[in-house]
Amino acid sequence: MKLSGLERLRSFALLGPGFGGDRWTLLCGLREASGPPELVYVPFEAPGSAPRRFVAERREAVTVELDPPRAAPQIVLRAEGYHEAVARIREAIAAGDVYQVCYTERAQMTVASGADLLALMCAAGMPRFAAWVRLPDGEEFVSASPELFFETQGRRIHTEPMKGTARPGAAGALESSEKDRAELAMITDLLRNDLAQVCTPRSVRVECERRVIELPYALQTVSDIVGELAEGASPLDALAVLHPGGSVTGAPKRAALAMIRELESGPRGAYCGALGLCTRDGCTFSLLIRTATRTDAGWVYGVGSGIVFDSDAEQELAELRVKLGALGCTTPY
Repeated sequence: MKLSGLERLRSFALLGPGFGGDRWTLLCGLREASGPPELVYVPFEAPGSAPRRFVAERREAVTVELDPPRAAPQIVLRAEGYHEAVARIREAIAAGDVYQVCYTERAQMTVASGADLLALMCAAGMPRFAAWVRLPDGEEFVSASPELFFETQGRRIHTEPMKGTARPGAAGALESSEKDRAELAMITDLLRNDLAQVCTPRSVRVECERRVIELPYALQTVSDIVGELAEGASPLDALAVLHPGGSVTGAPKRAALAMIRELESGPRGAYCGALGLCTRDGCTFSLLIRTATRTDAGWVYGVGSGIVFDSDAEQELAELRVKLGALGCTTPY
């Protein structure tokens, strides 16, 4: 199946193998559902207790043929006021108001279509949670997310927060970085506490405190947290307490969200939201980082990083440029 063939469809969700199985999953003819969903989506600003649920007219496993992008994109990272925002967050941390804030910026892209964008994101390797979604109301986004938000199988739940970024080849520096280690530790603790709200008492545990994963354009560190859902608790109950994900908010979550609303130029929407594929056996949700949304002005891609007290604005900007690598970028923009 050629990606460009999807352009004519009114609504669909094309989900990469990371969502389950060893092939892509295509859901065509999406419609809102009140009962058990196949596809679940919640934007960053929406409450996790009220996600959008969809079923499909047709669901099939497909093999995807990537069309080469029709032209190299021009990408402009909009980061005006970035240094001032980092300084404001550091002041709040010094005052004891917050410990970490995930602050994000936007890059404007000249890409013709979702097919071109997904092909660009997959050119160097398949993103774990690659996705191209067009909803019935016209909302459309493309994601190259490497981050598992959470997955369930039966009553077992597993979440994998991601914090800490370095360029390829810098594994030693990343592993020895106390700043990056502290970022991940804060978010691991936040997710552990969130999970405890829907899990059997004393079942939540950190299976791995920190490990490095390799992406074509970056190295990242993640932790692994598991638990057993309480009797009667569903994956959507877990979504209600986990969303928005701690790795894209900061800690404590409520204080971090207040600073995000104060400092960021507008809503994130799909970017940093959650996308899930559900089956009878369980659900798999990605955290929608490395995600672009189609707007009237073209495609807009979000990038961010966790700001802590010892953050340096120039180094954080360099991290944002590393994350532009998901679009095939190798130089600053």
